[in-house]
Order: sequence, then structure tokens, then C-alpha cells
Amino acid sequence: MSDTPFLSVRSLRKSYARNVVLHDVDLDFRPGRVYGLLGENGAGKSTLAKIVSGLIEADSGTVEVEGQARHFKAPKDALAQGISIITQEQTLALDRSAAENVFSGNLPQRAGFVKEKELRGEFARVAGKLGFSDIAAATVVKTLSIAKRQQVEIMRALARGSRLIIMDEPTAILSTVETQQLLQLIRRLADEGLVILLISHFLEDVLSVADDVVVLRDGAVTYFGPATGQTPRSLTEHMVGRVIDFEHQRPAPLSEHAPVRLRVEGLRRADGIGPVSLTIRAGEIVGMAGLIGSGRTEVARAIFGADPKVAGTVTVDDVEIAHASPRVSVRHGLGMVCENRKEQGLSLIHSIRDNDSIVVRDRFARFGFRTVRAEKAAVRAVVERTDVKCRSMEQPIWQLSGGNQQKVLFAKWMMAEPKVLIVDEPTRGVDVGAKAQIYDIIADLAAQGVAILIISSEIEEVMGLSHRLLVMRRGQLVREFAWGEASRAEVIAAAFGDYDNDGGSNG
Repeated sequence: MSDTPFLSVRSLRKSYARNVVLHDVDLDFRPGRVYGLLGENGAGKSTLAKIVSGLIEADSGTVEVEGQARHFKAPKDALAQGISIITQEQTLALDRSAAENVFSGNLPQRAGFVKEKELRGEFARVAGKLGFSDIAAATVVKTLSIAKRQQVEIMRALARGSRLIIMDEPTAILSTVETQQLLQLIRRLADEGLVILLISHFLEDVLSVADDVVVLRDGAVTYFGPATGQTPRSLTEHMVGRVIDFEHQRPAPLSEHAPVRLRVEGLRRADGIGPVSLTIRAGEIVGMAGLIGSGRTEVARAIFGADPKVAGTVTVDDVEIAHASPRVSVRHGLGMVCENRKEQGLSLIHSIRDNDSIVVRDRFARFGFRTVRAEKAAVRAVVERTDVKCRSMEQPIWQLSGGNQQKVLFAKWMMAEPKVLIVDEPTRGVDVGAKAQIYDIIADLAAQGVAILIISSEIEEVMGLSHRLLVMRRGQLVREFAWGEASRAEVIAAAFGDYDNDGGSNG
């Protein structure tokens, strides 16, 4: 591969008001290499990616393509130079076909009509090159899975002649298998001469595929060099300026006299999930693993009453929750940190105080009026306890980083003082510093006697945090492991059904 950089940035600076988000950044990106772009939320990763892809303009400095200074005023300017970006918020036209999305803006036409046969042929050529032959040209994008939509985005980038592709958190919502497939594709694209910039919070993913790593902290480069020799621990130190131990300590010992706090018996849903039975004791952390589609979230939502069940019982401290709904469940001591904080957990346009107090609003009312002073004091205490970084409690949620939004969501349920807390994807989309803090929050809640059910697509996460790990497959619990009893490979094997059934299931 050529040693001449395809893309260089020189003395790049960007500020918003008085907040400097990029400080004189100098970087070179060469063909045939994968570059991991790492940093905490707010470190400048997205800003750098947006400047390079033409989404925003730098205040000063230059972007060079093959040694020539270029000024990108819009994404089309970057596209013209062979630079594409695939963002977390996919930009496909959901009601159009896969082929129409791939060749958007460049459809083969004659007399104003699309030449369908030629379009299908070009689509098949690009799909075949990438090994995506299971996506039909005519398939409407909204019917595709998230992973397949991502493949369409990659096809579109290649169809546009991209020579540098920026991928922003591409594995955040993929299963373990889908993640491995994508990482293999990234490696193959680089081997064919493309430049890949991979932005990710998953350090192991980056180290498995990257040739080089760029680490940003507070807008400045703290490391730029080979991925070889780096570890999650060393990268974390570059990112946050201190060592964070990612080797989870064994959960605090559970008292043998701890009472059963949550009991689920014979739970079934109308969509075929179940029967599921499980128990969690006071202070116990129980993890739930499984492939996407195995029914993990569906079981959690049925336990919480967010979705209906057709059979089974849910009891908290031996009191059955009848006619379940989220409101009824909260009254019985159940809380749920849902997997999609932006759509289900938080109101982005409202303040931290409004979000954190909403579940217990009645507690701060007298004669129909909110007692603002007491509410503020309670919210302030829980915000400090969860270390939410904010200007004030009146700051709207949308202005916070992903990690701080997630901590606000935990604070909301801590306000309710739950007996049982269900946590679905506790650290999705958060940086390494916030991830460590969230682990501490979970451990602290357990130490106070809260029974916790954790669902996570990160197998190491649930293996490390949980006293017991349950594995789901096709809507049922198929295996149970005590802490330290199973390897990652054994958990994956159980999720796929490749295991000795003598291991049993939870009951």
C-alpha cells in the first residue's frame, strides 16, 4: 500500500462559543489501513469526523486530500473527493428499495425513467463484491434489520467511489455475530486499499481490527500510533488520563439469608416467548445474555408491565403484581432502565429535574401544587450521587453527553427507591469513564438491597457484574452460570444452542 497519506489534517481547530473542542490537530491517514478513533464523549471525535466529511467547517487549519488543500462546505464536497461517513443515525430512505438507496443521486435513467435492469445489475455487482448477496435489490429498506441497513449504507459508500469511509459506532446495536462479520468486512475493505476511520467505545473491537489508533482527550491528540501493543487499559489511560480497571471484581458476597425479592413464575407472552421463571434475591445482580431476538428485552418489558403477558405471575416481596402496567409496577417497587433512553427513558427537551422527578412527582406535591424546593433538593442529591456533569438541574437532556444522559436515567429510578431494578443495556453508547461510573452505581444499589436484573449485549459486562448469569434462546431460559463458572465461549455456545443440555435452565 502507498505510504503517501490519502487524507491529512493540519492545525485543525474548532470552538463553540468559549468551548474549544479541537486543539491544533495534526493527523495523516494512509490507504489500506484501519484507524481506530477513540475518546470519551466530548473529546472531539465526532467534531473531527464531521469536519473531514463536510458536515461542519473548521475555524482554522486545513484538510488535504492527496496533498491538495480542500475546503469542504457541505458533504457533497467531501463525497466528490471520495470521503463518506456512516453515522449512528442511519440516513437511508426507509420507504425506498435497497438499490435506490445505494445509487441515490446516481440512478441509471433514460428519458426520466429508471433503467431497472441496469440498476439491478449494478446493485448485484456491488453486493457480490461485498458478499451481501442475501439482500435483494427491490427490498424496501424499512423491512431490513438494522445490520442489513448498515450493509446498504456501506454499499452506498462504495457505489459513490469512496476511498475513505468513516464509521461512527457501527457495532453499537449489532449482535456478537453481526459485529464479527462487520469487523471482518472492515479488514477486507482496508486490504483492498480503502482508508477506514472506526469510531467506537468498544475497545476490544478496535484492537481486533485497527492498524493504528488515534486517541483524543479534550480536543487534543494524546496518542497516535500502532494498535499493536495497546490494551483496553492503556487506551483508557490515554482517553481519561487515569487507569480504569476493566477487569470486573467479583460482585460483593450475597448473604445466604437474603430474601427473594423478585419472583417470576411461568411468564408467557402472546408472541410465543416463555414460559420464563426466575428469582432474584435482595442485593443480588442477575445477568441475562442471549442473541438479539432471543427475547431478553421482551421478557423484561413483560415483567415490568410495559407489555402484556398472557400467563404467569410476577411478585415483589411476595406480593403479586396484578393487572400490571408500568404505573402499577412502580407502586410495587419495580423500576426499569430501558434500552433506548432517547425514545423510551427520557424526555430530551425537558430538564434534568423534570426527568428525574417525574416518577415520584406525587411525593413533591401539596394540595395539587409542586413543592419545588423539596423537589430540587432531592434531585440535586441524586444528581450528585450519580455524578451527572451538568451546568444546572434545569439543563435540558439533549445538551448532555450520552454517558450523562444514561446517568440521569439511573438517577430517575434511584429517586423512586425501587426494590427491584431491571436494567436493559446499561452502558450502550457511553464512554469508558461513564461506563465505570455506571458499574459503580449498579454495585451500590445492590449493596443497598436492591434486586437487579441486567440485560446486555456485551457478554463480558454481564459475566463480570452478575452473581448469576442466565442465557436466553428462542424465548426461553436455557442455561444458568454462577459467577466465574463460564467462559465467554460457553455463554455464546449456550446462546446458539450448542451446549450440553445437562447444564439445565433457571427455574
